[in-house]
Amino acid sequence: MQMKLACMAAVALCVTALGAAPSGPVDLNGSWDFRFEEGKSIEEVARTDFAATDAMCVPGCWDALPKWRFKRGTGLYRRTFTLAEPVANAWLIVDGMGLRGDFRLDGKPLGVWPYPYGRLEIPTGPLAAGEHTLFAALDNRPDWSTMKLARTFYDFYLYGGFYHGVSLAFDNRRLFVRTRDYRTGLVEIEAVDFGKADFDATLVFDGVHEVPATFRGGRARVAVPGFRLWSPEEPNLHTVALKAAGERPLPATRFGIRTIEARAKKLWLNGKELFLKGVNRHEQNVEFGSATSPSLMLRDIQIIKGLGANFVRGAHYQQNSLFLDMCDEAGLLVWEESLGWGNGQVYTRDGGTIDEFKDAAFRAQQIEQTRQMVRASFNHPSVVIYAFLNECASDRPEGKSLIDELIETIRKEDSGRLTTFACNIIDKDIGNANTDLVAINAYPGTIPMTPGDAAELKRQVKARFDSAAQRFRRLYPDKPIMVSESGTSAVYGRHDPYAAVQTEEFQDEYLKDIFEVLWANPDYVGFAIWQFADTQTHHRNCGPRAGRFWGMSTAGIVDAQRNPKKSCETVKYYFSRK
Repeated sequence: MQMKLACMAAVALCVTALGAAPSGPVDLNGSWDFRFEEGKSIEEVARTDFAATDAMCVPGCWDALPKWRFKRGTGLYRRTFTLAEPVANAWLIVDGMGLRGDFRLDGKPLGVWPYPYGRLEIPTGPLAAGEHTLFAALDNRPDWSTMKLARTFYDFYLYGGFYHGVSLAFDNRRLFVRTRDYRTGLVEIEAVDFGKADFDATLVFDGVHEVPATFRGGRARVAVPGFRLWSPEEPNLHTVALKAAGERPLPATRFGIRTIEARAKKLWLNGKELFLKGVNRHEQNVEFGSATSPSLMLRDIQIIKGLGANFVRGAHYQQNSLFLDMCDEAGLLVWEESLGWGNGQVYTRDGGTIDEFKDAAFRAQQIEQTRQMVRASFNHPSVVIYAFLNECASDRPEGKSLIDELIETIRKEDSGRLTTFACNIIDKDIGNANTDLVAINAYPGTIPMTPGDAAELKRQVKARFDSAAQRFRRLYPDKPIMVSESGTSAVYGRHDPYAAVQTEEFQDEYLKDIFEVLWANPDYVGFAIWQFADTQTHHRNCGPRAGRFWGMSTAGIVDAQRNPKKSCETVKYYFSRK
């Protein structure tokens, strides 16, 4: 077997040291034994005693590396760690994976988990002192028979591997913080997974302010001393810790005080009218796949903020907690959505052989992944919209029923966010009856690519967005309307003074046309450009609707290396006017 990476020794020492007092998570990142089985499923090859052929770094995507580039199959992982003392309970934390995972600890099955991109918290039960062996088998094949949530037609590459790391936690208690009155700083604290629901405690805000609290049914309401509101202009953050008799200390929870509302055709943040101006962003990099680094996340946020944006749509899956931490700190508003793309549409139904909306497992997993998304990002004030099922068949009764179930799932958590989905069946949609705001995806003149001359393209853009606003305003007189996607491709460095398609000049012209229409129409309350950066779509295994030049979407206003295209200056100009 190849030599293990040097980081393994450091991680192993860290685990041993932390094992003596497991008050915080144990970092299981680093180098793992690895073997890749091309074309094989978990069920065919998952053996804990597999013969390793390589080392694989966690986090990391194997199909972004030269040896297994764009390969589909199952990756087998194994590593050991040591606990100095026994623990009564532990939870394996997987911060995003692709696509389906089978986990085993000391040979004990921990289940097969079918939730790509999501944060998993897998209970292990009690663990003895000494050495333990953790095994994982990750299958990155979008095979309908075993994987319902990730499909071959999705217009972005689905990577295999651990996206943002693995750890072992010893405490699953948490605090959920709900803003109840932004004017007075009144919040409601929910104690989740505590041993009791009714108890007295002391809440410590920002490390210094102690406030007595009486919890009943697991909840208590208090006013935050010296509270400051969170907003894009002033992203103030607070912390709260809990002290109670008979309870172990709990690390402080960070939160922000803010309220988002949809009423009277507008969006309102802390009582002030809000216009969303931003971009769609994939958590992806052409070199490292979905295992993006903190530096790349911060770089993207700085570029997005530098455009004058206040908003990012996390397309099309649950967002990483570190990225959301950075958005909290930067004052960047976030739309977060559960995994989905084109579900139930005629062009995605495999000739009629598969209808996701009529599949019980697909529907159940959509509901569960959406619930877990909400709970994972509950305390991030930057997240103001929860969504799902991008561009689904919202003209079908089966689609509407699932949309309504997902809306109810989100609202049941009482997280203080708005709910919607990105709708591209504008003229026949029936799915927006119960959303908080209408969000539309439209590409007039570019999907299909029929722009005509400059005057014709302007006409198509105006006709589409004006008629969309008219229809939804007639159906929903008081509901806000935004554009969640529009844009077009441009190959970085490709120029033409006559603005041929795929050139930077054409993208710039198209975005100007969109801005002029949306900025002049009072029915629109936001616009998210498709998209921020060029991304990997497919390589060679793609259908007629998924093919792209070089297997890439070049619709970014920056390229894959974050070099700005001509349209960036146009975006800055129009964002500065709102």
